[in-house]
Amino acid sequence: MLGTVVGLLGLRQMGALARLELAALDALFRSRWPDGPDPRILLVAIDEASIQALQRWPWSDGLFADLVEKIAAGQPAAIGLDKYFDIPTGDGCRPLPDPGCPDRLRLQRAVNRAANVVAVSFLAIRPQDIPVPFPQDFTNAWDAFSNLPIDGGGVVRRALLAADYGSFGLTLANLYLQHRGLPPYTLTGDRLRSGRVVVPRFTTNFGGYHQEDDAGYQTLISFRGAPGTFRQIAAADILQGKVNPNIFRDRIVMIGAMAPSVKDNFPTPYETEGQTMYGVEVHANIVSQLVAAVIEKRPLLRVWPEFWEGVWLGAWALMGGVTALTTAKVQQKLLGLTLMATLAGGSTVVLFWAGWWVPTLGAILGAVLTHGLVLACELSQEQADRSVLMRLFAQHVSRELAENIWQNRESFLSEGRIVGREMFVTVLFTDMRNFSTAAEMQQPHETLDWLNTYLGAIAEEVIAQGGMVDKYIGDAVMAVFGVPLPSLSEAEWKRDACRAVTAAIDMAHKLDRLSREWIAQGLPETVTGIGINSGRAIAGSLGSAERLEYSSIGDAVNVAARLESLNKEVDGGPLHILISEDTYRLLDDRFQIELAGHCRLKGRTTETVVYRVLGYCSTVSHTTRPAEETPSQNFA
Repeated sequence: MLGTVVGLLGLRQMGALARLELAALDALFRSRWPDGPDPRILLVAIDEASIQALQRWPWSDGLFADLVEKIAAGQPAAIGLDKYFDIPTGDGCRPLPDPGCPDRLRLQRAVNRAANVVAVSFLAIRPQDIPVPFPQDFTNAWDAFSNLPIDGGGVVRRALLAADYGSFGLTLANLYLQHRGLPPYTLTGDRLRSGRVVVPRFTTNFGGYHQEDDAGYQTLISFRGAPGTFRQIAAADILQGKVNPNIFRDRIVMIGAMAPSVKDNFPTPYETEGQTMYGVEVHANIVSQLVAAVIEKRPLLRVWPEFWEGVWLGAWALMGGVTALTTAKVQQKLLGLTLMATLAGGSTVVLFWAGWWVPTLGAILGAVLTHGLVLACELSQEQADRSVLMRLFAQHVSRELAENIWQNRESFLSEGRIVGREMFVTVLFTDMRNFSTAAEMQQPHETLDWLNTYLGAIAEEVIAQGGMVDKYIGDAVMAVFGVPLPSLSEAEWKRDACRAVTAAIDMAHKLDRLSREWIAQGLPETVTGIGINSGRAIAGSLGSAERLEYSSIGDAVNVAARLESLNKEVDGGPLHILISEDTYRLLDDRFQIELAGHCRLKGRTTETVVYRVLGYCSTVSHTTRPAEETPSQNFA
């Protein structure tokens, strides 16, 4: 158990758990009951409806002048402009300092007259950043930067509150606090505080982070909820006089783009729910947490010192081991394992609700690992290994290959699971067209027999060529060549690619014969699209202990699936087989192939060179049409 704790602490120190801990942090945010809208904050949304109502974007400075004037008439505590105004916009406008156009002059007057407007700039923090200056003609406005630190994966979880000067969120919060007669946040020593409230300072190894950039004064954002939490008013409604200005009184009013077409949105911990958050909403969360910490004593997110984190991990590792040692039956041990994982995860949730972020994954792993080690000692390793292997592969590969897998199990089997390994594979996808039409014409049991005949024909050709049937997806099939025993040399990669294309050609001919038989029985013609790609993928076991399967994942798999689907848009030839250039380069000259085109597949930024397979050729080597004869195309 001590070794488990030391190992977990070592993994945390090396950053091996950082990404998973951040994913757990996102789950903690989603587990928290939403705080709901902050009544002190009102968002003025430049949404799609507002853009369409005014029939223009970007808006002129004159429109923003009207917006500021109408809001200022309601006497808000502060007005935040989440838009850069370093370049005057309007008819006849020139660059600053002398724009020389009525629209800009009106905006200058509106901003300077209000005296509580916060406008944004952008700091060049990273080498690739391009700074955006504060509009120098806003002489009576507050300057604040709008930079947001971005974590790996593009997710926003942190706020940069202060650097050379204050952030957008901090400046608005301070204006509101001063409006209420409360002390603003100031840097005292190395701490940002307002009275007794001290903002926890983000450091390079804060919580589950590992060697993260901690420049400036950063803190975690304590989100009030998912996107759409804050109250919004459409900017067009204000400009058209539909909003009573009194609604803005004593509030923080933040103006920002909330339209998908403007693309000012960020992934946040709530992105797994299919939502991104607009930039002005992120800043509103920052303002809200700073104000609420002073007025409502709402806790800011903080972490424990490393010593107490180690004690926390040790406690859960000890409980996991003791639970396993004090239960006799395997079923009881499994129940105890589930209980320990649930309690560890639940404890971190409760602490998070109270404002403390403690190691989530480490606690669960500590309990699970020590419990699992005790359990593993009571099981027969060889019996478990053989059971797993045969269950994974017996129905998906030839008998000879299954036996070979068992003989070489030590090279890739660990603790009852196939360890994920990066391998060079060739992936084949098939999909039947007209399945629904054919199924409609048959009884359910007839459809099942017919589909099994179809899938069996595909599986036979895959297995005959030494491939593995990865999965059946309805009437579609995914097959992989080069797993589970890895192909290590280029010669073996070429062998796998040739076998995949051979299987594709043979199955295309076999399925064509079956289709003619089915047509004679009164069924519609069936056409099968086939896509093949070669490249590196991760192959290993996926799923739970109760339902485990071996599969391959990665970009190479995605491209093969996209190529199969591309048959609906691109002529795949008489056999309906499309292959990538990566596969094409591995083939010898037994196949007749021609160029299909340069296509941009869905989810990829670069074009993919696509070829169609016409069949075997005895004396003719690969033939291709010149690339310039086929234009580039974009396909979903």
